[in-house]
Amino acid sequence: MLKKSLTLCLTCLALSTSTVSALEPLKDRAVIQYMNADILLPDNSTLNVDMSFDCGSDFAKTAMIVTSEAGAYLLANAFSNIYGPAAGQRVLDTWNTKTSENDPRKPTFLVITPPPEGTENWYKSTISKGDKKMLNNRVQMLTGEGDHAPEPMIMGVCGSRDHVPTGQQLIH
Repeated sequence: MLKKSLTLCLTCLALSTSTVSALEPLKDRAVIQYMNADILLPDNSTLNVDMSFDCGSDFAKTAMIVTSEAGAYLLANAFSNIYGPAAGQRVLDTWNTKTSENDPRKPTFLVITPPPEGTENWYKSTISKGDKKMLNNRVQMLTGEGDHAPEPMIMGVCGSRDHVPTGQQLIH
């Protein structure tokens, strides 16, 4: 169970999918189209859930999934360096806060998607390739004054309701 959970966490943390309108295979790498996971709930029960990354799904434009506190801090540090300290704090606030006061728990994972105003290759414009990118282990923003890179959307997922198993979802 631990090995399975660790494998899922590592897979989710490294997850990156295409942001085009329809999911298509790439020439040099596989693309995740569908994922199935067992989620360990606070009462020690598990729930089997699935996620589709194909065209039209809620996760079709997913750029990254964060499944642990370590991942949330890693992402917060990256956002702080690229978009500023307030952006990093937003990551941690989303990870550590229930979406609604009446939610049964904090988010199980974070989903990061392109900014609303982002283009298909929005992530390529945030750091200049012509200059050194690393200085004192920090990524430098190399944009003009008042010109800020669009910030990706951060959503806390799977904490806003108690899941009621339906169809293929079974509590073990």
